[in-house]
Amino acid sequence: MHPVWKPIDVASAPGQAPTGTVAGQVERALPLEQAYELVTDGDKRPVLILRECERCKGTDHALLSRSLDNEQTVLLAHWFRCVKLPPNVLTDKHPFYNLFARTKEGDKIPHLFFVDPDGSNKKELPGDQAQTVLWETMFSYLERCYADNAKAAIKELRQLLSQYDKLDAEEQQIHSRRAREIEKNGPDSQKGKKFDAELAKVAQERDKLVAREKELRDLALKTMQATAPVPTVPGAPANDTK
Repeated sequence: MHPVWKPIDVASAPGQAPTGTVAGQVERALPLEQAYELVTDGDKRPVLILRECERCKGTDHALLSRSLDNEQTVLLAHWFRCVKLPPNVLTDKHPFYNLFARTKEGDKIPHLFFVDPDGSNKKELPGDQAQTVLWETMFSYLERCYADNAKAAIKELRQLLSQYDKLDAEEQQIHSRRAREIEKNGPDSQKGKKFDAELAKVAQERDKLVAREKELRDLALKTMQATAPVPTVPGAPANDTK
């Protein structure tokens, strides 16, 4: 998702009497607590925040590998609130600037980080991390934030995806054989009706997979104790160092 902060016109603010002029709020960096409140929007899942840079603008290269299998990363991301911010988030007047502002001079600006919805337990990653490091980080949040076993769920979900592929291939073969039979003997062919029954069976098997997939994806969140986020240093520069 791409969160957007919209400044409120003073003239239209609640409790304000019209003055005949409209004074819009100047775009500014929001306080850290308010920034997290806006990007999470009440979502209790752990948060993954990714910033684009000019070199990889419009892509997810900091999260997804260009050459390796990304299936597990995509499945794991389902249990996070995923937020993507544009390159200009590093400008000091951007509303979400403080999410990536340095806490001390000389720190490198991460390409992505994981964090609790209240801004605590933040873990930064550079963007060129190994896929295994990314997965270890994601699993660490899932184990801490979810009551159910994410590793077991992922293992079964990947097996389900293979079963989907198998059913798709089987269904395509039945459709092809059915089409040839109808072309040869007409729509009232007894063999054609047999193929219809086989297609109905495949549909039932797929429905079972869909129901099981939903169960696996609906992991229960733990009740987490709120922790105050670490404040950023006001006015710290946040120029991209990569």
